Amino acid sequence: MSSTELTLDQRDIHFALRECLPIEKLSESELFSEFDVDTVDMMVQEGIRFAIDVVSPTRTESDREGCRMEDGRVKVPKCLHDPYKKAYELGWATMRVSQEYGGMGAPATLGLVINEALNGANLGLSMFFGLTSGAAELIDTFGSAALKKKYAAKMFQGQYTGTMCLSEPQAGSDVGAGTTSAVSEGDGVYKIKGSKCWISSGDNDLGENVIHAVLARVKGAPDGTKGLSLFVVPYTRVNDDGTLGDWNDVTVASIENKLGIHASPTAVLNLGENDNCLGWIIGEEGQGISSMFLMMNGARIYTGLIGLALGGAAYENARAYAHERVQGTHISKIRDPDAPRVSIVNHPAVRLNLINMKAKVEAMRALLYYTSFQFDLEKIAKTDDEKQSTQNMVDMLTPMCKGWCTEVGLDVVRTGIQVLGGVGYTKDFPLEQLFRDARIAPIYEGTTDIQALDLVGRKMLQNGGILFQQLMEQFSQLIAEHSDHTELGGIIKSFEGYCESLYETSMASQEVLKTRGMEGVALYATPFLMFFSSVTAGWLMIKQAVVAAEKLGQIKTEQGIGELELSAFLEENEDALFYANKIKTTRYFVDGIIPQFDALLAGGKKQNYDALDITF
Repeated sequence: MSSTELTLDQRDIHFALRECLPIEKLSESELFSEFDVDTVDMMVQEGIRFAIDVVSPTRTESDREGCRMEDGRVKVPKCLHDPYKKAYELGWATMRVSQEYGGMGAPATLGLVINEALNGANLGLSMFFGLTSGAAELIDTFGSAALKKKYAAKMFQGQYTGTMCLSEPQAGSDVGAGTTSAVSEGDGVYKIKGSKCWISSGDNDLGENVIHAVLARVKGAPDGTKGLSLFVVPYTRVNDDGTLGDWNDVTVASIENKLGIHASPTAVLNLGENDNCLGWIIGEEGQGISSMFLMMNGARIYTGLIGLALGGAAYENARAYAHERVQGTHISKIRDPDAPRVSIVNHPAVRLNLINMKAKVEAMRALLYYTSFQFDLEKIAKTDDEKQSTQNMVDMLTPMCKGWCTEVGLDVVRTGIQVLGGVGYTKDFPLEQLFRDARIAPIYEGTTDIQALDLVGRKMLQNGGILFQQLMEQFSQLIAEHSDHTELGGIIKSFEGYCESLYETSMASQEVLKTRGMEGVALYATPFLMFFSSVTAGWLMIKQAVVAAEKLGQIKTEQGIGELELSAFLEENEDALFYANKIKTTRYFVDGIIPQFDALLAGGKKQNYDALDITF
């Protein structure tokens, strides 16, 4: 398998999107009336083809070439320019953008599916699309009419690129510690001065201008996040007639020499070194962090998508390699000197690695697609109760998507390297790059530990615990409806046990709060996030398995296939094989993977707090 080839499990993508989600509900609404199921199918097929044919060939080349500084500006790999331009021309970079700005106005779920393919094809390139859209959306949502007119359309169409500037050298995750200052010049214009770091896509030569969404503190504003405001800071000022004006005193100090995503420049930006950097306020003073966080759910879910996209690409590559690589004899014939050599896919240890990878990838896909679908349902909700219910689900699932999927995706890529063995560690195969690229995902947009604190410290306590209760009720409903399921009853019983453990652990945290305070709860917050997320993913996998069992039963009835003939029949019927495999994968996820995450909580269940008391 070549190092540039991207393979996606299009059958599972279709199943998760079209057979397990009531996607037809979207086209019944006025907002998404153009996106009927046939249109969705066509767009998924064409979007994946674009990712494979146009974007994927740039993955290795752009990684090897990397970005460079030249005369104070960043030059991205040459091979990115053409697919960047085509992505905007064909609409793949503007799927969710409003038709007002030349986009498709597509549902979030459809955009997520296409971005799974684009991320897997070349994460470095797709990051430009996501960051630009995010910054443009901030301007479009909170900016004045003048700011929207000057920037939004050009950003949404890729003529300008965009960034989000939060972090500073002394203020990474602690955004409220930022010291970048803003002094009013009147009429919504401010002098900006400070330094921003870890700015993804912080400069480039793909567009005509780079527009930074910058958090800064207006002179006299309070300390902490409440004192932060949000500003549009272009690299080059834009005149009222839309033409480019003077340089805006934004200096690209450097770009990071980093482990992965070499095609995406991570910049250090100095603002106002000559006291001449202007920023235009977005919204009102003091509303910067609230404006930024309104966009954070989407950003975190799309970061979680990195885990799925790169993990999925790693699984497909490892699976193909395992079929191609011939080494050793089957373990049942290991003492037979004349036994034929077999593909490594026949070795039990390799098969265990592969089913771990496969189950985790399909679970990530189920979780991310379902969460994104809640975004769409919230948009078309007809009542306040429906809107609140879907928003609750999004709020609860977002830290799981971001925290669990990025960690699990990285683990899947790591396992893929193990399947390939020594060659997986070389640049001749894509696994080593996928691992390097995936490693950042558990860190940015809020580390896994921050997602865990968000889950246990905010989401589970929000509105008297209603978000947690709502999700637990969904689990209980599944158990009640299918506990007697002929084929799945056993794993549903196991799942019920995990739900009970989850509930007991959450209740026990109240006692921990009394005895050890919030630091006692926070100590095992991340293992709790990982376990809770695996149970939630297991819930969605079982829902998928119920569908698969029903469809497999229909095929068997239609074809007159009994259990004795099933094995041979599965070799001939791709749909039947897919559904049978989905049941096996789900069974393994519940029996073999959820326990892996349950085990992470062992120290917490034993109330071991030595990590808090030991001297390092």
